[in-house]
Amino acid sequence: MKKLLFVAITMLCSCSNMESDVEKVCSITTKTMEMMPEVLKLSMKASLGDESSKEESQKELDKLQTELERMGNELEAIKNKYDEDEFEAAIIENCEAAKKLKEMGDAFDGIGKALEN
Repeated sequence: MKKLLFVAITMLCSCSNMESDVEKVCSITTKTMEMMPEVLKLSMKASLGDESSKEESQKELDKLQTELERMGNELEAIKNKYDEDEFEAAIIENCEAAKKLKEMGDAFDGIGKALEN
């Protein structure tokens, strides 16, 4: 009986941990998607325009890239705690931003396959 209780408690804890991690991943994914237009804008400014504008844009771009790298490392650490397929399914089921990214990825795969033929 004690073993059954221990297993049940362990399962409940890991489910709540996964739910919490799915929420973190969703938040990071959403923030990343929101940052991408600014990254693209700053990339353009950093390569075009006068020198002071380029330097300022590059500084801002570097800050964003550092933040994106930090978030990527955090995502990787979370992802490594779980079975990849199970965790991905939980993310896609519970995160609108992840659903959009998956749809975009599937669309690009379809385009790539069409171009190969």
